[in-house]
Amino acid sequence: MDETTKNAHATTAIAADAPDASGALLRVDNLTVSFAGQKKTMVPAIEGVSYEVAPGEILGIVGESGCGKSVTAFSILRLHDERTTRYDGHVEVNGHDVFSMSQHELHALRGGDVGFIFQNPMSSLNPLMTIGQQMRETVTAHGSGLSKARIREQCLHALRDAGADEPEEWMGKYPYQMSGGQLQRAVIGMALVNGPKLLVADEPTTALDVTIQMQLLRVLMRLRDEQGMSIVLITHDMGVVAQVCDRVAVMYLGEIVESASVDELFAHPRHPYTRGLLEATPPLEGPHPERLSTIPGSVPRLAEVGPGCRFASRCPFVAEECKVAPIALQKVGDHHQARCIRLEHVSEFRKVIA
Repeated sequence: MDETTKNAHATTAIAADAPDASGALLRVDNLTVSFAGQKKTMVPAIEGVSYEVAPGEILGIVGESGCGKSVTAFSILRLHDERTTRYDGHVEVNGHDVFSMSQHELHALRGGDVGFIFQNPMSSLNPLMTIGQQMRETVTAHGSGLSKARIREQCLHALRDAGADEPEEWMGKYPYQMSGGQLQRAVIGMALVNGPKLLVADEPTTALDVTIQMQLLRVLMRLRDEQGMSIVLITHDMGVVAQVCDRVAVMYLGEIVESASVDELFAHPRHPYTRGLLEATPPLEGPHPERLSTIPGSVPRLAEVGPGCRFASRCPFVAEECKVAPIALQKVGDHHQARCIRLEHVSEFRKVIA
């Protein structure tokens, strides 16, 4: 990353302001994640990403596939292969610097204070072990010292919190004996079994039908409301953001391009990419239009974009000045930021989604 790009990111202090920064449970500051490329070069996948999550808050990180959402989520727990990954910036959970943690400290954090829900539940489940065996292993791996009966009750309680209708029966099942919705609930239960303060959910409703999606989203909202749990929700679906989240950070090609409260962003989207996502989202209530708008083109590879705005090749408001240098986030309202220098040219846009 060149100095101009570094400065553009460094001047954008926080990309998604927490209501009370001093009380943030999760703080991500100027995070850049690079992966090993050809000829021993390190290629950035995300750059200058910053946000905070307060206790009891749900932050949605939204964008198309290939925008860096999952890279951001995995970095919270240093889940990338560290032999081929370089982390720059800071990630703090409860005031503790994740990037300076030992492997022992990381192990305690993963599945302890921070639970993680993977996009594909089968990727995080052992097909040769029952759900109960895997949950008990998760508890004992964190040195609980509890009796077998107490561990069992803790597992059952977590499955109930995850919406399991027959938790005792689920404990004895193997993953292949369960439906997609049951598997996702089981994975949520495993993430909850040690009472985390923060839950990171990477596309938890992908490939599930609408009814099951709604049930799982209600589970997440109930965890926040009843237990005060903080949640980072990764999604490509603005409709999901509207229903569940308190705040939202919109990502495009490795950068946060807009952040605000959900109400503010849906009422007053300022970045052209955010506007495009909203126009492509069907309304949650009322009749659906015959055709939805689409954003022209597709997300390019980072190596294919020039030094300026990364959305320039798809933006209806693009001008030559957009292509010259990296664009910094700028304040456009209370706790509202957008990475655009032609905001005055983006026509007023309103769309009722929720």
